Amino acid sequence: MKKSKIDIRTMTVSSILIAMGTVLSFLRIPLSTVTEITLTGLPIAAGAYLFGPWMGFAIGALIDICGFMIAPKGAFFPGFTISTGLIGMIYGLFLYRNWWNRESPKKTLLRSGTKGLVIRIVLAHLIKTVCISLCLNCLWLSLFYGLSFPVVFFASLPKEIINLPIEAFLIFSIIRLLMRIRPMENTVRDDG
Repeated sequence: MKKSKIDIRTMTVSSILIAMGTVLSFLRIPLSTVTEITLTGLPIAAGAYLFGPWMGFAIGALIDICGFMIAPKGAFFPGFTISTGLIGMIYGLFLYRNWWNRESPKKTLLRSGTKGLVIRIVLAHLIKTVCISLCLNCLWLSLFYGLSFPVVFFASLPKEIINLPIEAFLIFSIIRLLMRIRPMENTVRDDG
């Protein structure tokens, strides 16, 4: 029998992260009519760290869809689902533990322990902020609300500047906590 890439443990942990992200999506701090601070990026980053960019994309997209299905805030717009999935993919490319935590004879700046982790988190969050939050989401909001792109962009800019160090610190804290937990691949399984 061929072993599946997604096992029960991956599905269970991903489901828990999706549930956490869905709940966190309801805890919003509104800054204006089009901008708000949420913490949905934290379970997305945790899933991307644990399972990689593709599962990070799936977790992000499913958090957006579940949040909409439970408590719709206006009409459904698939652009935001794509954006949230891309956030998970970006975090997965920079944080996936199987790529960055393995032993390598070449120690580069990005692989150098805590310093490398901080650099990767900041780079991932900067790319997420500029490409997704300030460009793509502002485009979606301008299309959705019929506002001009510069108006939405400049309304979102202060929020993203405030959110950058806070969310980067929280992501760092969560990943450090996940590093202390026994890796899931190394557990002994008794299949009978």
